[in-house]
Amino acid sequence: MASGSNKVPRHGDTRIFTGLKNKMLILKKKRTLRSRGFTLLEVVVALGMVGMLIGMILRMSRASIELSQSVVDEQSVTMERNAFFNLLKNHFEQIPGNAVVRLEPFEAGTGDVRRNLFELTFQNVPMSFNWGEVPMTAEAVQLATVVQRDGFVDVVLRFYDEQILEDSDSTGDDLAEPVAEITLIDNMFMCECEIVDGRTLEQLAAWDNNGQLPLQVKFYCRFEPSSDIIEQTFWVVPKQNPEVIFRQIMQQNPAGPQAQQGSIPPRFGVPAGGDRGGDSRGKGDVLSGGRAGSSGGNKK
Repeated sequence: MASGSNKVPRHGDTRIFTGLKNKMLILKKKRTLRSRGFTLLEVVVALGMVGMLIGMILRMSRASIELSQSVVDEQSVTMERNAFFNLLKNHFEQIPGNAVVRLEPFEAGTGDVRRNLFELTFQNVPMSFNWGEVPMTAEAVQLATVVQRDGFVDVVLRFYDEQILEDSDSTGDDLAEPVAEITLIDNMFMCECEIVDGRTLEQLAAWDNNGQLPLQVKFYCRFEPSSDIIEQTFWVVPKQNPEVIFRQIMQQNPAGPQAQQGSIPPRFGVPAGGDRGGDSRGKGDVLSGGRAGSSGGNKK
């Protein structure tokens, strides 16, 4: 018989022992790996992943910056164009009745690139501006298009310190040079102008009707070669010519305003040539008495 100290291990105890042994081997391998560090392949893979993340972040940030910059550029271009059209609108609405307008079309360009240009001149239109911190008043203003070497068109505003158009007061000087020139908008693919005659409603490319203002002024603008043509119509608000009003007054009263200084206008419904009677004399006495009293008071 076997002694009591030599016991045969059970099957369950053998599995527990085997599990503990495997766990100890795994822990030992982990300690060995930790002490050994990362391999070169692992470092390269990690660096590659970090580089890809940084590249994606940079591309996204660059795209967002470009998008914001393009939005700002489009807004600035839109504001510039709106300011240009608002300036024209305000100018045409404020044209006085005695203004002289002339539209001259012509063609210019370099090589095979030809553009239809125009010069729209206004006279007797009051306009003040500062040039070199010096206040100046323009006798005539000209809105013109100028073609550049690349074929694009600039719209400029020229100021003249003397009259350049012929009217009832002056013969004008077509050879006068502008004292100032301002570029309103540049790099337009096309800008043309037409005038609508208020009597015939015809659209005319040239206008030189002295004493007659147009009904409308139309502009046809194309900012880019691939963009659509933008048509802008500006109404010229009709106003009476002060010179015509003055002539009518002079025709009604050829002797002038001084001819009626001694006459007393009719009052209280009494006709100018009728019998005023005692009522008129009574009023005259009151007026004369009032004057005497006032002079007497001065003497006191």
